[in-house]
Amino acid sequence: MSEAVLPVQYWRPSAALSPFVTGYHLYHAALPPGLTLQDVFLPGVASIQVTLHETPAWSLRMGARTFDPMPGAAFVGPTSCAGHLSAQGGTMVGVGLKPLGWAQLFGGNVSRYSNRVAALSQLDSGAAQLHDALEHSDRPDVVFERWLEARLHRRPPVDPRIGKLFAILEEGRETRIDVIADMLDTSPRSLATMTRQSFGFTPKLMLRRTRFVRALTAMLIDPDRGPAALKASGYYDRSHFLRDSHLFLGCSVRDFARRRGPLNQIALRVRQKVLGPLV
Repeated sequence: MSEAVLPVQYWRPSAALSPFVTGYHLYHAALPPGLTLQDVFLPGVASIQVTLHETPAWSLRMGARTFDPMPGAAFVGPTSCAGHLSAQGGTMVGVGLKPLGWAQLFGGNVSRYSNRVAALSQLDSGAAQLHDALEHSDRPDVVFERWLEARLHRRPPVDPRIGKLFAILEEGRETRIDVIADMLDTSPRSLATMTRQSFGFTPKLMLRRTRFVRALTAMLIDPDRGPAALKASGYYDRSHFLRDSHLFLGCSVRDFARRRGPLNQIALRVRQKVLGPLV
């Protein structure tokens, strides 16, 4: 691998785009011919993923669905299960989309894409131009910023409560659905409609996923903080954490740790340092 290409890189979004995207990333796998990288990633927000420089097609399995090959410019919907990645080397760049970003850029019901992969061209006719611009730049964050900025104001401003709800999830202090609905001046039923439309899942599942991912990330980064991480995330019974592990990972935390590959191990630490905790 060239010294200029690190295996994992993250970039923060500009202040103007931070309400809409989590950040930008690059994954690079330098493999000898014939070898395949197997890795696994935590559930999270929707994203755009683009493979570059004649990279062999990457594949992604989420639950019972396998997307092989992934499109060269792909939209990956929000996920409630681990994503199992398979690649024979190459480079993938991407951007994480907050729910407000989905609503403002594309709109519609994102739950149609939950735990699924679609060609970005199905959502945006400029997907090919984005792919080409990324191919000819060594700054994917700059290319994504320009592409996103050109699209943000094509639609009327969306409901600001989508962004407020994401901030509540990021903060992680409130877990009662009725209280969160009151904080947003809406009803639990309307809150459920909002989360399915813009987050991809029900409020209860979103809250459980956020709590679980926060606790697991802290444990993987610093295993000695396991009990403290569980308590800080609101787990007062380890059996609840183990049930959530099987719900969101499809296996125990111990098995997940054994399946983790080099990209995931590096990515968790680099992402935490540059962008902060996963939501």
